[in-house]
Formats: sequence, C-alpha cells, structure tokens
Amino acid sequence: MGYRCAICGREDTPLLEANIKGIGPALVCPDCWSKLMAENKIIVGTSGGGCPCG
Repeated sequence: MGYRCAICGREDTPLLEANIKGIGPALVCPDCWSKLMAENKIIVGTSGGGCPCG
C-alpha cells in the first residue's frame, strides 16, 4: 500500500511534503508540487518537513 498524491492521486513517483494554502500539510507528486508553487499556493518557511532548498 503506497501513498498517493493528495491532488492527482498519482502513486508511481516519490511524494513531496507541502503545506498547501486552504488544505494544510499534504503529500504531492513533483508535478503537482511545481504547479502549486507556480500558483503561490504552497506556504514556505514553516517548520517541519519538505524541501530544504528554500
């Protein structure tokens, strides 16, 4: 039993942790993470997991 992307349901790729505006913490695939980031829907700078790249 694998985890699925909270947005698209994809489970064939490693998932990333994201704190999504209006949803909260969720695991998302890289494609959805990129789309959410481009739409400014990911809250950055919070404590916890996620990408340490900035």
